[in-house]
Amino acid sequence: MAAAQSQKNAMTTAQSAVTAPATAGETIMVNQPASKVKQSSVDETVSELEKNTVKRVVDEVVLLMGHIHDSKQEIIARGIPFHSVNVLVELGAQGKTEEQAKMFKTALESSEKQYGPAAITAEKLDKHLKALVGLEKDLGHARQVGRQQGLDMSSINYLTLIIRQNPGDGGEKTINTFLAYAKACDIPLHRINEICNDITAGPKSVLPDIPRDDSPNIGHWAKKKLITDILVGCMLALLAFTLLT
Repeated sequence: MAAAQSQKNAMTTAQSAVTAPATAGETIMVNQPASKVKQSSVDETVSELEKNTVKRVVDEVVLLMGHIHDSKQEIIARGIPFHSVNVLVELGAQGKTEEQAKMFKTALESSEKQYGPAAITAEKLDKHLKALVGLEKDLGHARQVGRQQGLDMSSINYLTLIIRQNPGDGGEKTINTFLAYAKACDIPLHRINEICNDITAGPKSVLPDIPRDDSPNIGHWAKKKLITDILVGCMLALLAFTLLT
């Protein structure tokens, strides 16, 4: 009896040993294709995003402009005028340290006069200004890449402005209304699909990486941006007036 029981236990153990690897093997065979499919989907998404130069540039510009706006608002909220912030950033970008130091001191005095002990510290102001200079350089580089890849930067500027002014829906309502009005005015829109297919088909040639300029002319770009913002503002105001009448 003892021998028979021992033989039965041995057979049970052997069966378990054979079954366990088989189960593990089945699990691996099931999971492995799913993993490959998931990775393939990610690769396809990344590949499509790389082709879509417009979306890549717009997303980067919107993100950088958001960071710039937030940093400037933190400084302005401490009693330093908007114009002074822009000049401080421009002087820092141009390496005019002496002129920046004088204005830096004036900005601190302005903050202390309004907020006393709660005024911005020299260390924090310096940190914000350095960050802003870096962000402005990145923004200039992103736009330069867009121009180098043949994008219409005026359209990119309008689009990013509308997106940032409509964070709720990303500009969907404004853009759709604008296109609807264009169609109502019998403006041909038949080339929209053609243009879209062209810009999302990927670059026609491999372009070299554009080196970042360590000292961009931020003042020149700021003037162009101001003019663009005014023109876009007028256009949107006209559109709003048309919608209301």
